[in-house]
Amino acid sequence: MRGSKTTRHKNITRIDHPPKRTYGYNVRVCWKGQKYGKFFSDTVYGDRLGALAAAIEWRDATEKAIGKPRTEHQVVGWHSKNKTGVVGIRRCKRAGVECFEVTWAFGENPRKKGTTSYSIAKHGEKKAFKLALRARQRGEQQRWRAPKIRREPPPHSTYQPWMPPV
Repeated sequence: MRGSKTTRHKNITRIDHPPKRTYGYNVRVCWKGQKYGKFFSDTVYGDRLGALAAAIEWRDATEKAIGKPRTEHQVVGWHSKNKTGVVGIRRCKRAGVECFEVTWAFGENPRKKGTTSYSIAKHGEKKAFKLALRARQRGEQQRWRAPKIRREPPPHSTYQPWMPPV
């Protein structure tokens, strides 16, 4: 939609669309295949801040009511294509051999992924799935234990506190 932009608040988008005189915040929450959404107009809630406060309150209450954990990280509860029932583990064929493929994210960067697979022919269905589950849990534990990365300016730079780091 023209005139929309994301905010720093997860699942909340600002809508400014003068041709339709639409100003406010759109909230969308997805969990376990269900989608919930609501629009919070500036005129109904007094101003931008009133609409934003109502949008945040509705988002938090909706997530609590449906059982979705409240976090700023991406949380995936269920996907229709996942047949194993576990996020990050899928059954596939590699070089003609059935296996369970495991993926997980590294640290803060969601683009960096770890992956491994366990052959069903070699380990058997139950053991391969258990190994995959254990690998996924280890990957997630490492992710949450990873220290936050902070960029520090080089000591010889002309960095001033009011300037962004180089």
